[in-house]
Amino acid sequence: MWIVSSAVIKLVLISLLGFILSRKRVIEQKTLQFLTFFVINLTIPFLIFSHFLENAHLVRTHAPWNFLLLSVAIFGTGALLAQGARLLPGRQKQSEITSLAGFQNSGYLPMNLALFLFPAALREEFLVYIFFYLLGFNVIMWSLGSFFIFKREGEEFRLRSLFTPPVSSTILAVIFVWLGISEYVPRVVLYPMKMIGDTSFVLSMLILGCWLARVRLGGAMRQLASLGLVTAVKLFVLPGIFLAGLVYFRIYSLFGTFVILEAAMPSAASLPIVADMRRADSEFVSQGVLVTHLFSIFTIPLWLGLYLRISGFSW
Repeated sequence: MWIVSSAVIKLVLISLLGFILSRKRVIEQKTLQFLTFFVINLTIPFLIFSHFLENAHLVRTHAPWNFLLLSVAIFGTGALLAQGARLLPGRQKQSEITSLAGFQNSGYLPMNLALFLFPAALREEFLVYIFFYLLGFNVIMWSLGSFFIFKREGEEFRLRSLFTPPVSSTILAVIFVWLGISEYVPRVVLYPMKMIGDTSFVLSMLILGCWLARVRLGGAMRQLASLGLVTAVKLFVLPGIFLAGLVYFRIYSLFGTFVILEAAMPSAASLPIVADMRRADSEFVSQGVLVTHLFSIFTIPLWLGLYLRISGFSW
């Protein structure tokens, strides 16, 4: 349990630096927007592409469909739980609550937890899991899922929205590996890509801290019931369901550790951007992201610790 808690604390300290830099206006809004664009459109695609090519043997031995189905399952379960909350009296902001319950911080936090938790060999395999998972998750969050959650009357779906840079880099890397082209990519090209990609680890946590620093808490008191609902669904009910599934099917492995970690993650840090793009209540979504991240400091070690104790899995 302490290993997990110490890993989370290290990540919180990096995010805290971003929080302070943003509060002190060292990192302004335009700088934050550039850093977010830089990470999503450059460093993470480079990280995915270089990592897949460097670990071609792991890519070949894992079926991406398992991770695509898992991304759909976690999103779908969270969204259904949020929809079920409509039966409760006084529920408002249903689309925003559904997005907060369905979309988790599936990349930034798990990537950095892997950096602190696992030895090198397991870390490489765990990162392959994350990148395969993100293939489905990014399509759902930035395209299909967000479209249907925040769909406006008369709005039509655009096929090109499926191919974000992380999704495109994953597909390209998998094609390179499966066709054997990866062996012919010169190291002099791959190494600089990996160096740029590795900056994703620190930059992503700094960006998370900056975004959380910009959350307005003034109206949060009026939304306590809704924020409490989001926190309960996202950090307690959802991981509880997946832990029960892992125990029932006796999935005691690195993959099981990956599943419980993804299920226990707080709401996606980039959700306020999606909400703003979809003309939803981005302020409420920002509050939900902040609250779930604060509580996850305690709930991530709780769920992962429970899984490790029940499963007996260790590294």
